[in-house]
Amino acid sequence: MKDWRWGWRLLAAVLILVALAYAVPMGLKALGAALITDDPLHPAGAILVLAGESREGDRVRHAVQLFKRGLAPLLVLSGTPLGFRTHEADSMRRHAEYLGVPPARILTVKHDSDSTREEAEVVMPILKRRGLKEVILVTSNYHTARAKRIFQRAAGPSGPRFIVSSVDDGQFKPEDWWKRRRYAKTFVYEALKTVWSAVEVK
Repeated sequence: MKDWRWGWRLLAAVLILVALAYAVPMGLKALGAALITDDPLHPAGAILVLAGESREGDRVRHAVQLFKRGLAPLLVLSGTPLGFRTHEADSMRRHAEYLGVPPARILTVKHDSDSTREEAEVVMPILKRRGLKEVILVTSNYHTARAKRIFQRAAGPSGPRFIVSSVDDGQFKPEDWWKRRRYAKTFVYEALKTVWSAVEVK
């Protein structure tokens, strides 16, 4: 009888371990995926590229691809200072022009924001003055869900609707983010920022 009970306990323990081995990665994947929004795309009034560009220019490159597909007639490049007499928005403009976007189709927005919320407060009046109804928002994949919430809230009922197109800039992989230090750091930072943006007081 004791051997029978021991066998069932062992089997139960093995099944629990198997379930945990399956459930934990699935749960971690779900947490990673929660940071990302990637909407179906259709033509809009402009493509907005948020500040925080990678060294390789992944966001601008992605936005230019969307521009060349005819998804919007205007590229809005938002950037912050990089150093002495250098600005991210200027660098983004040069990159976009190099990739073939006509200068007349590019609008740069320079600011010194410390957060996505502050960036939205600077960019939103510019978008509203142009009467834009829909804007494709381009940013890194891990930043998309938070950025969309912030910009949509800043837009209010009279502002543009935002359609998000995510960019894989090599900083985050939702399917296995816990296996690599770079991805894990990105997750922790973005999760903290997500919590902070939910409780942030203007």
